[in-house]
Amino acid sequence: MTAESNVERRAAVDTALPTGTITFLFTDIEGSTRLVNELGDRYDALLAAHHELIRAALARERGIEVSTEGDSFFAAFSNGPAAVAAAVSAQRAVAAYVWPDDAQIHVRMGLHTGEGRLAGDNYVGTDVNRAARIAAAGHGGQILLSDATRALVASRLPAGVTLRDLGSHRLKDLPEPERIWQLDIEELPVEFPPIRSLDARPNNLPLPTSSLIGRTAELATVVDLVRERRLVTLTGTGGTGKTRLAIAAAHHLVADFEDGAFFVALQDARDRQAVAAAVALALGVREKYDRDLEQGVKVFLEHRKLLLR
Repeated sequence: MTAESNVERRAAVDTALPTGTITFLFTDIEGSTRLVNELGDRYDALLAAHHELIRAALARERGIEVSTEGDSFFAAFSNGPAAVAAAVSAQRAVAAYVWPDDAQIHVRMGLHTGEGRLAGDNYVGTDVNRAARIAAAGHGGQILLSDATRALVASRLPAGVTLRDLGSHRLKDLPEPERIWQLDIEELPVEFPPIRSLDARPNNLPLPTSSLIGRTAELATVVDLVRERRLVTLTGTGGTGKTRLAIAAAHHLVADFEDGAFFVALQDARDRQAVAAAVALALGVREKYDRDLEQGVKVFLEHRKLLLR
């Protein structure tokens, strides 16, 4: 669905995007690419049914459909408890719907409350990004909340719904950790794998202090190269952003490496021993009486799958 059709949809029901304190809701189908490949043309009917279920839940709680792209919904609510009620209603509807046995659909959802700042016909700002990152960290069937939303809705949860504290997590592209809460819904699954945060894999990656602007193509290229090759080198004159690009790529790739991703500062390493010491420090490898740091690093890495930046 295009941005234009979303604007037309809002106009048709005489709704404008609210401003002020807004609770943002993002949803999407987990594993949608796999479903498309497996189901082919059959996927269209499932997607249409999914859209009907989500839109019905939004409408019941007066949520505004900001945009829809593929299997993803972005909605806004002036009322935080209503946003939670819509998400719970949608999950219950998706779980109760009779999907084909080989095409069970599971939807992940994330909510965050913040400033509803408009730019044209859409919301912009860090609060929107935070809501999107919280949703992306979840699993199919799971609803995640920011601490800001939890504080707003804790005393007004729908019947049969409780809050579970998942702790603080670092999320991609966000400078500060976020305390994440899960909505536990009676009669629906409440046990999920660890959320997809930067803390889900061992790492020491620096948190970016700003967004990576204008380097989308380069970032995608680096990510693809790392997935294809064991060694990738970024070259260029000083100050062109090689380190920032490499760190951004590492954040995107950390989930690919079961033993984590680690940043090694080599700017002061002038010889082989200094390089080994820097790598050992990043990995937590210590020198022993029967081996030096370089040997220790080799032993540590021998049976591990990890990314060194």
